Amino acid sequence: MQYIGIDIAKHAHVAAARLEDGTPHGRAFGFANDEGGFESLLGRFRELGADQGNCLVVMESTGHYWMALWSFLDDRGFDVAVVNPVQTDAFRRADTVRKTKTDLVDAFLIAEYARFKRLGPSRVSPEAADGLKQLTRYRAHLVKERTALKNRSTAVADRIFPELERLFSDRHSATSRAILRDYGTPAKVAATDIRTLTKTVAKASRGRLGRAKAEEVKAAAKSSVGSAYAADALAFELSHALELVDHLDSEIARLDEKIGELLDAETGELLESIPGVGPVNSAVIAAEIGDPDRFDDPKKLVAYAGIDASKHQSGKFDGDGQHMSKRGSSYLRCALMTAADKARIHDPYFGDYYDSLRARGKHHYVAVSAVARKLCGVILAVLRERRPYEPRPSVQSQRERLGED
Repeated sequence: MQYIGIDIAKHAHVAAARLEDGTPHGRAFGFANDEGGFESLLGRFRELGADQGNCLVVMESTGHYWMALWSFLDDRGFDVAVVNPVQTDAFRRADTVRKTKTDLVDAFLIAEYARFKRLGPSRVSPEAADGLKQLTRYRAHLVKERTALKNRSTAVADRIFPELERLFSDRHSATSRAILRDYGTPAKVAATDIRTLTKTVAKASRGRLGRAKAEEVKAAAKSSVGSAYAADALAFELSHALELVDHLDSEIARLDEKIGELLDAETGELLESIPGVGPVNSAVIAAEIGDPDRFDDPKKLVAYAGIDASKHQSGKFDGDGQHMSKRGSSYLRCALMTAADKARIHDPYFGDYYDSLRARGKHHYVAVSAVARKLCGVILAVLRERRPYEPRPSVQSQRERLGED
């Protein structure tokens, strides 16, 4: 058995082999990240006597640069293990105290890590799940951009028309945005004919609001204490930012449609049967988990999401200030935490667990994290058994039932 470690980079990779007893097998060698380089790697494999039946190729999941090589080797029947660079970094620190890090050294170290840990081939997510992951992560990026634009527009609106916020329950409602986008400054709102302003309000609110609200806006504009300093430039910035927000709203809606097409309908229904998991979160969870059989224990899914607790213990010292490790998929972690916060409100089983932790003095965030960890077990059970979540009675209702009996 040979272990071939590959140090991944953008333009070129480096490979090195070790025999089963740990002895280096030949020298480390580099090859380009292209078809010619991949073919030269196969030639090197033949020189080492490494074929599909007697070697394991190990590479770090460095960005997306490993994917092409993984696909090339997987198509040719080689067993490939993909490892987290965090794990190999920890192994490097345990292996030596010297600050020695080169591509040649790293390739041998990756091979040694695989040999020492007795790794097997990784089960990389299916293509459909990977495509879904790409789009759900892109959606998260667009939502983040939209939030940044909303925050910027809020800062500008507070400067030039601070009274408008009090007139709407949601400062980013369609009506509020339309007024700011179309008029910008209080002076322009005050100078606008009430009939024109009413049409703007009615159209943006889809008929829910009319002349009464338009008169409130006009009165607020006339008595506004908003700063007129550089008002025209700020109004232009505000209008432009809100147009981008509107554009992102439509693009995110388009993206949601495509995500819905890629998400397996049965998987989506199963995940949405779990309290707190909605259409968006179900797609994120399905994409990030991929094949649920990759996780033979809920604790592994907890660790993959980075919601496991870090531990610091040495000798007689046992640190009780534990923190979430956050060493995993931030997208999955966010989806689980969001779902957990909703589940503890809408489901008695999770709600009782949350309440018991709060009663013991745990912070809200700590209690929600614990609910998220419990959700991991439920999610894996639902996906593996292919049956929807069955609500459980609350502890209080069980006690009441037992008391009646």
